[in-house]
Amino acid sequence: MTEKTEQVIFHPDFFKIPEDGSKPYLVESKCRGCGKLWFPKLPICPACLSETFDDTPMERVGKLYSYTVMYIPQPGLKAPLAIGYVDFSNGVRVGAQIDVLPEKIQIGMDLQVESGVIREDKTGKQTISYVFREVSEGGK
Repeated sequence: MTEKTEQVIFHPDFFKIPEDGSKPYLVESKCRGCGKLWFPKLPICPACLSETFDDTPMERVGKLYSYTVMYIPQPGLKAPLAIGYVDFSNGVRVGAQIDVLPEKIQIGMDLQVESGVIREDKTGKQTISYVFREVSEGGK
């Protein structure tokens, strides 16, 4: 019998993995006061100080704005580790791990939101979160 690995989702309030098998997505918050979009959700809109938001699924594909590769990351992370910022067409910029071989990463490339293991502790417990991967067939 195989043991099930313990997993925990990092910030399930702004990253959703649907149980129906559909694609994972980020949750953006649209301020009801001024209409500005935010990720992750904030308690108060910095633009107009409203405290009311509507949460909606964010688009899944964006363009790589900038990145770096760490060859000696902190414990629990595997090297080499690419981290970058992706710009989405709604004006939101999101940072996360990039699950692409470092030599294949290029500024301006299309990346999509997926779920992945971002950390594993000494006991084998895995932290699942959003990561950016190359756009797959039908990914857009």
